[in-house]
Order: sequence, then C-alpha cells, then structure tokens
Amino acid sequence: MKRIDTTDPRSHSNVLTVLNGAYTEREAHLAGKFRIHMLGLYFAQVGPEWGSDGHQQGDYVHHLDISLSGRRQVVAHGEVFNLEPGQVWFLPGNTPVERRCNENCEVLFFKLASEWLPGVDPLLDWSERGPRLAGQCSPAECRGWLEAGRAFSMADLLNLRGRLGSWIACAVPELGDIIASHLKTQTQFTAVFETIERMLGADLRMSCLSEAYGTSDHAFSMAFTRGTGISPKEYLKRRLNQESLKWVINTDLQIKEIAEKLRFSDEFYFSRFFKQLNGCSPKLYRQRFHRR
Repeated sequence: MKRIDTTDPRSHSNVLTVLNGAYTEREAHLAGKFRIHMLGLYFAQVGPEWGSDGHQQGDYVHHLDISLSGRRQVVAHGEVFNLEPGQVWFLPGNTPVERRCNENCEVLFFKLASEWLPGVDPLLDWSERGPRLAGQCSPAECRGWLEAGRAFSMADLLNLRGRLGSWIACAVPELGDIIASHLKTQTQFTAVFETIERMLGADLRMSCLSEAYGTSDHAFSMAFTRGTGISPKEYLKRRLNQESLKWVINTDLQIKEIAEKLRFSDEFYFSRFFKQLNGCSPKLYRQRFHRR
C-alpha cells in the first residue's frame, strides 16, 4: 500500500519535540532488545505454611507478587518488607529470602524471566537485587483474571505484557545502567552464549564453549568467571534449569520426555538435577504450579 501524508503542515506549527530516537539512541537500543518472558500467572491461598521457618529460600525465576488479601513479609539482607493487599512486589530470582506469614492470605503471582543477550538474564546477576515495590494493582481487577472459564485474548496478553514491563521499570529504574554494565563484561562471550543457546542440553561439554571462545578450557573458565562473576559450569547449570522450568511449568510432557529433550542420560538424573536446584522433584513442582 502506498503511504501518503495529507496532513496540512500548518497543523504542526506549534509542535514541540519532547522525545525522539535521536535523543535517546542509547536507551532505545537497550530497551529494544530487552525482553520479559512471562512463564505463568498463578493464584494461591496460603497461610502460616507459606513461611520458611527462619530459613532463606529462593529459586532462579523472578516473581511479581500481588497480595489480594492478608499480610505477609519477606526478609532480605536483614531488612523486612511488608507485602500489603493491592501492592505489586518484584522478587528477583537468584535471591533467597525468609518468608513470614501469620494469617490466611490470597496471592496472585507471575513467574517471569528477562533477557537481553540470548539466554542471559541481566537481573539474575544484578548486584543490588532484592525485593522492591513495583506498583499498585486493584485486588478487584486481579480477581477478574480468576473468573471461571476466563480465556485470555491476544489483547489481554498484550496488556499484561505492558503491565509487567511497567512494573519492572518502576521496581528497577536503573535498568538501563544495569544492562549497560552487564554488556561491558559479557559481550566478549557472545560466541559462547550463542553456542549455549544452539546446543543447550545436559551433554554440552566445556570443550565446546572454550572452542567457541578460542582458548583452552582452563583459560576460558578463568576468563568467564572473572568477566561474569560465575563459573561457566554454574552458568550452564542455571541456564539448563531455566529451560527445565519452562518445560515443567508450561507443558504436559511426561518428565521422561523432558529429560530426553534436554538430553539427560535418564529421567532419574534429570529429577536429581531439578530437585537440587529447585528444592523438589519436577513432578511436585508441576503440581504446585499447574496451569489452570
């Protein structure tokens, strides 16, 4: 279709430019590639059993937590955060917290991941990560999402995606600086991350990654650990767990089939790996966070 602009130039006579691409080239570049992946939306009725009995616990998945009723607390780095009805809290992954709950509560929560480089979540290694207030959301509106037989349309999902982005931006206003800092150390490993995404599986060997980087295994391991703050083995374990969680949460595949897809030698090895990182078997995890 031929595009024709028939707007009278006089209509622009008093227009003042507030924002355009030339003014925000760096920020637009960072924002353009930043992705938030919603892994699921869940509802739970919890009580004192939600508490962690003084222990710090967590997983590798980010949570956006909305209290519909009741009051709970999380404790991180010695600071107590009160989760009040109508508040949206960002609880970053890879950040163990103590949970406290002395009354019955209703909770709606999103599980999500973020990405800039392929498969790399900059918020998992953000040094200042911790619970942060992300905004407000009416409990009445949230309950509308729980209506029996409710089907989420494309418009609904686009709206939710926008809300997630807005809440993350509110909780982490320094997101641009986090990503920029992240890239300074990690772009040197672009070929490594591309190899991981292309060959991700339990049988991926360190030699494949060091070959992609162009050095010996030892030199690569030292450089990767120095540059990213975690060892390549630990990163692979984390990335494989992220993929495992997606298959366990979002599909009805048998655990054996998931193990085969991720190239574990058998179902039992996969279950041990999963339990080590998530605190329970993949079967039990699915039961806890099953799709409605």
